[in-house]
Amino acid sequence: MGCRVPTRAERRGVSLFEAVAAMAIVGVVAVAALEVAGSQMRTAERARRMVEATALAQQRLDWLDFLNEQQLRSLPDSVREGKFPEPLTEYAWTTATTAVGTQAGVYDAVVRVTWSGNAVELRTYVYRRPVVVGQGSGGRR
Repeated sequence: MGCRVPTRAERRGVSLFEAVAAMAIVGVVAVAALEVAGSQMRTAERARRMVEATALAQQRLDWLDFLNEQQLRSLPDSVREGKFPEPLTEYAWTTATTAVGTQAGVYDAVVRVTWSGNAVELRTYVYRRPVVVGQGSGGRR
């Protein structure tokens, strides 16, 4: 009896070339998947910081509700700028108000929150009833 060599069709298993090609394909797909995952994580972190900074800016705008017209004209130092307390010390804010020239008692308020080279800015109008000093009758009616 002779020893017979199996034909290519009869051979079972994977050749070395096929194994290397499969590993290369898996490697390329894995690198692409990791890149996508990393990109999504960076985007999620940026979005988290933007939401956080926007909430902080809204908080600073809410402080303007406690100010009267005189204080809106010339903001106190504690309202004009500062840093947020722990654990938000990486964020800082500036607030500016300017009187709207065409409307008495209306102020344009801008709060800007900054961190690591980024910034969020919120703008709104604030109204305070203007103080009107009457002339006249020396206090008699």
